[in-house]
Amino acid sequence: MKLSGKIERILFEKEGFFVARLEGGTKISGTSSVAQSEALQGQEVELTGEWQEHPRFGPQFVFDNLEIKGSELYFYLTKVVKGVGSKLVKRLISHYGEEELLRILDEEPQKLLEFKGIKEKKLSQITKSWQQYKDMRDLAMFLAPYRLGQSIVAEIYRTFVDKENLIDAIRENPYIITRVKGVGFKRADEMARSMGIDPKSPFRIEAAINYLMREISERQGSSAIEREPFLDAVCEELGFTDERGAVEGVIEGLIERQMLYRVGGDLAHAYYFGAEKAIFDFFIEKSALAGEQIVEDIERFIAEEEKKAGFILGEQQREAVRLLNGGVRAMALVGYAGTGKSTTAKMMLKLLERRYGYDSIITTALSGIASQRIHETTGYRSATIQSLLVAHKDRDFFPYDVVLLDEASMVNSPIFFQLVSKLKEDATLLVIGDDGQLPPIGAGNVLADIVKYELIPLVKLTTIYRQNEEQALTVIADSIRRAKLPEYRRSYADFRFVDLSIPNYFSKRNSLSQNEKKELREDHNRQILETVKKEAVSYIMEARKRLETKDIRGYLTHIQVITPMKGGILGSEELNRRLQALFNPNPKQCVDRGLYSFGLYDKVVHTKNENMPSYSPEAFKKGLDPVEQRIFNGMIGLIFRMEREEEECYVYYPNEEVVVRYGFDMLGEYLNLAYALTIHKTQGMEYETVIIPMSYSHYIMHNTKLLYTAVTRAKKMCIVVGEESAFKSACQRVDTTVRRTVLAQLAMDAPVGAES
Repeated sequence: MKLSGKIERILFEKEGFFVARLEGGTKISGTSSVAQSEALQGQEVELTGEWQEHPRFGPQFVFDNLEIKGSELYFYLTKVVKGVGSKLVKRLISHYGEEELLRILDEEPQKLLEFKGIKEKKLSQITKSWQQYKDMRDLAMFLAPYRLGQSIVAEIYRTFVDKENLIDAIRENPYIITRVKGVGFKRADEMARSMGIDPKSPFRIEAAINYLMREISERQGSSAIEREPFLDAVCEELGFTDERGAVEGVIEGLIERQMLYRVGGDLAHAYYFGAEKAIFDFFIEKSALAGEQIVEDIERFIAEEEKKAGFILGEQQREAVRLLNGGVRAMALVGYAGTGKSTTAKMMLKLLERRYGYDSIITTALSGIASQRIHETTGYRSATIQSLLVAHKDRDFFPYDVVLLDEASMVNSPIFFQLVSKLKEDATLLVIGDDGQLPPIGAGNVLADIVKYELIPLVKLTTIYRQNEEQALTVIADSIRRAKLPEYRRSYADFRFVDLSIPNYFSKRNSLSQNEKKELREDHNRQILETVKKEAVSYIMEARKRLETKDIRGYLTHIQVITPMKGGILGSEELNRRLQALFNPNPKQCVDRGLYSFGLYDKVVHTKNENMPSYSPEAFKKGLDPVEQRIFNGMIGLIFRMEREEEECYVYYPNEEVVVRYGFDMLGEYLNLAYALTIHKTQGMEYETVIIPMSYSHYIMHNTKLLYTAVTRAKKMCIVVGEESAFKSACQRVDTTVRRTVLAQLAMDAPVGAES
């Protein structure tokens, strides 16, 4: 059956599959290899498929083939190829005709320089994008029978962009696509099986082992995996019942080839084993390097610096400075919120400056906000870990004698390894962090392992410094960390609990049906949502004032709504839509992509680790060409320019001091709105005011670590809005998840090496 129409709006998109509405209201769904779903919005299409009744969303036309009506060349040049605006495309087609223009793009692209409006910079952008499009189109045609979807095809292309004869490589070994984010083993296996791969092939078993080892490590955060449960998981993934011996044989072969390692009774992927073994060796080597003391009279030094700074160190803080003065080359300073880590760190850097000088000291952190904050609190220069690595990629080592790593709880083992591998042999490393925070995203738990096994000299700060009785945020946070219920009902200058409990809920729910309970819960969550909006409204005027005075950093960190989950009425996605209407209503320019409508001056968060066309602010103002720069998941910025003709927008990230260019087709894939963020996304961040919705709908996510992390994101005011029973539960529910790590096993004298 065929159906034609114009795609009015994309309603849902994931991994290439999308649901859309045609003009007139007809819903369609399916996967297209023609282009990203966002590019299809507004296009006349012809579909082949059949009508189906969705149990929740009603009738929709499910297509298995989609074709663009009208000029496909016009569609591809305006929607798929980057750098060509619609007016320019119309002029090009009118001047050359479609067939001749195709020939020129393929054979004589330099000829386009004769055309008014195209210069070298524009031509370079067009030809590069056209070639990528052609290669990706060929790849999409090859993969079309396997229904992978355009977004996955694009990700495969990006992953293997430097690989020659990619189609032949996939045909030879279809399992290589499991290296691509978003492609699971099952999807690659379906393709491989359709190509005739033996289900008991060692090749297939090895692919499942490698994929699952990386997947479990990243998902659970464990760099070492228990052997027996892992074997069970591999057999289940492969659909094996009696072939456990075959799996064990392949694992032994991978150990012999040093692709897997035995660590105690666990298994570790070579990638994680190599990183954590190198970190362990680094700590051992640094612990053996006992240098001379920095100053002869450390008490006199402390007294002098206290007088200059106008504050007095506590005994635990003094202990840290004394330890450093003894000549250690690596040490950790660990403390909870309000214990004076930054103050102590500043004093420690002042001590090291006596020996090495100001210019030999660098501070660093994973996020731009954390990097900026340690710079502001210590006065020493700072950079994100990635910008440090990029700036010195051509050097064997960083040109610094002292490196201070702040917010170390955020740093997983591969990133920690990259950092320490660039330190000079005699450099001093200071590791600063709060082990009460959430563990890092990704595998490893380096800070927690340092604390538990004292892998380097360590001082732990536990004394909470409270400015006055009216400011209780740090005390409340510390109670939550210790799984104690804080005095949250009192009136404070920096913490407020807005109680929106359901009256007599626990007695009511026994008499309600499942549907009635669900309806009650959703109605109540809408009340919480409306109260969150009401609380946020009072901050809008000050936020806009900062935007008008071009204090972008101040605008982005003025207020932040933080929630445990993405979905649902109180999830970040719905909150973002509601808050956007308050903070940026009726923008002068906007474009619908993915979940959101992105407008001029919207607050956004980058969602992928990706090389992007970027500028320094100065280079952007001068109109210089962009350079490829790694832009990281979690960076918060502002859309400050939208160019409808070029279908591009520009985002300024003030903490990283970088401008990034995005094609409109990239917005839904690489950007989300950031008025509301999940707690995990805010690790290492700090905001003047934080609002946290609290509902039993999020019970599965509630625990002390998560709530402690959320509350400690607030610098001046934290407002918790919601159910008292949910808040009490979150304050007292301890997260018992334990990460198994190579570092911990090595610290407990576990055997190392492939066959040790």
